[in-house]
Amino acid sequence: MVHSLIEAYGLLDHMSTVKPRVATMEEMSKFHTDSYLEHLHKISQDGDNDDPQSADYGLGYDCPVTEGIYDYAASVGGATLTAAQCLLDQKCDVAINWAGGWHHAKKDEASGFCYVNDAVLGILKLREKYERVLYVDVDLHHGDGVEEAFSFTSKVMTVSLHKFSPGFFPGTGDLCDTGLGKGRWYAVNVPLEDGIKDDRYYQVFTRYSSFIVCLFRGLRVMVKFFTEYGPDYTLEISPSCRPDRNDSRHLEQVTRTIKGVYGWCEPAQCVFVCFCIVRPSAWDEENGWNLKISTMLQPLGVGYK
Repeated sequence: MVHSLIEAYGLLDHMSTVKPRVATMEEMSKFHTDSYLEHLHKISQDGDNDDPQSADYGLGYDCPVTEGIYDYAASVGGATLTAAQCLLDQKCDVAINWAGGWHHAKKDEASGFCYVNDAVLGILKLREKYERVLYVDVDLHHGDGVEEAFSFTSKVMTVSLHKFSPGFFPGTGDLCDTGLGKGRWYAVNVPLEDGIKDDRYYQVFTRYSSFIVCLFRGLRVMVKFFTEYGPDYTLEISPSCRPDRNDSRHLEQVTRTIKGVYGWCEPAQCVFVCFCIVRPSAWDEENGWNLKISTMLQPLGVGYK
């Protein structure tokens, strides 16, 4: 479906499409524990949702076990690793895994519909070459899995703008959550309440991102994460609920943003599930973002070649 939408908007003419590879267990074990990956692989073979150990690994309620889930997770992880490798090889300035951004998964636990944390895997891949990485998360939910993974290091700065209120998943990401040990002050959280409008969100986002980029000098790669919900904190859940989602002016802005006409995407327009990795050359202090894009499209069976 995502591929068909991109094709329908005429965006493929402005991108290079790269077929992703599947991540190996060894690659995924650079973050996840062997026991978790082995269990996920075992129950994935027959879709066994009754294994008593599954609950210990967060598998069940919001991370149901289905046949083939391990292979799917490895494909998502592999696509982000492919995107990171494209940057390391300097094949592009921006690489997008439209199916990625599984930012809730923990080292030995699935969480929030996320079975592997491809964001962490991508950052670790980039760290093989680059000294520091800045991760910016604008999902509706706090990027707890990524923040937790790098909470003790100053080599990765995590920034998350998200809804924060009692009882709202995952319940983390308060303003006072700033990292631990050597990673103190390298976790930045911007908790927001319901009702924030696009203009205000955009103002907050641009102010924080510009300030953080200036502070975190020496970074080599930046990472952005978007969701299908985008920063629509009126909580209408689906973009289709908003009457302006398919407005011609907004669609034109989406198209022009991907083409690199605009320096950055209006928050309300970030409606695709994607994981985007950006080279430092894409940031210009005077003009903002200058994007040249390569995509990692999963073979979803809809017009995929």
